[in-house]
Amino acid sequence: MYQTIGIICAMDKEFALIRDALSHGQTEKVGLLTFYVAEQNGKKIVAAVSGIGKVNAACCAQMMISRFGAECILNSGVCGALSPTLHRMDIVLADELCYHDLEEEHLRDQLPGFSRFHPDTELNGLVRTLCKEQGLSCVTGRVASGDAFVLDPAVKAEIASRTGGDAIEMEGAAIGHTCALNQLPFAVIRCVSDGLSDSEMDYNTFAGIAAQKCAKLVLEAISRL
Repeated sequence: MYQTIGIICAMDKEFALIRDALSHGQTEKVGLLTFYVAEQNGKKIVAAVSGIGKVNAACCAQMMISRFGAECILNSGVCGALSPTLHRMDIVLADELCYHDLEEEHLRDQLPGFSRFHPDTELNGLVRTLCKEQGLSCVTGRVASGDAFVLDPAVKAEIASRTGGDAIEMEGAAIGHTCALNQLPFAVIRCVSDGLSDSEMDYNTFAGIAAQKCAKLVLEAISRL
């Protein structure tokens, strides 16, 4: 289906298992970013830690496409819940992404069709199948991205009301935006590290566990592509 598959994580804790799985490959520096390149099941896998935030994620995605010829990109990591129906350790599969820190009408005026971003339905279908096979709780919904680490329940509630988002993180929409501009399929796969009313202590306790759970799922997904 795809000969070159890209994987982007924002943080080292989200990337550790993926790095280990690609340890038989090579690394290549592009600017300040390190890309891990390995052959796996007859496919070329290119993976990197982008750093947190929209600009880092978008730059990493474009490098992955332009320099390494990625034909699809999977974004793996953790997210926070905006919906009370989401619980810690649920898998969140984005079917739509938006920015929560940029007014949509500005994007609609300047870049029609680029205020919301839609992951590839076949990639999403594969992940849903894997979750079903493994008995994982998988929720499909809207993910809101922005350059802020949000734990305050009141701020989460405001963002949820304004965007209709189910989950919140800092990179997915920017990766989706970059892929949309390149007409490239993508998927954003996250695991909930903090519920609607959880504290920073809860996040620090569970983020690593959630990141590993998501990384295992993504590694299984690329083995089926």
